[in-house]
Amino acid sequence: MSDLFYIETTCCVDDQCDVYTGEVSFNDVMLGKFSLNSCSGKEAMINLDVITFDINIAIDGQNGKTMKRNLKGLEFVTKDDGSWYINKDFGNDRFEVIVKQS
Repeated sequence: MSDLFYIETTCCVDDQCDVYTGEVSFNDVMLGKFSLNSCSGKEAMINLDVITFDINIAIDGQNGKTMKRNLKGLEFVTKDDGSWYINKDFGNDRFEVIVKQS
């Protein structure tokens, strides 16, 4: 069993989408703080409450500004392959998170 998780997050803020990925250690997931990077060089800082699955996310935005979103009361689905899946749509903002063992 690997102690690394592969995390893929699609974040759409104000209708601008980017995909962030990274391998995160089990300890970092349990601590709830880690960062992911996109192919375009942007960074997303993630704070995850592993008990409630509330997520606070800070994303490198346009013009060098950081966009912050707080996602509360998320429902996650456990897939047959053991991965976790969260999908939340707020109109112009959409977030999809997939967490699986590396």
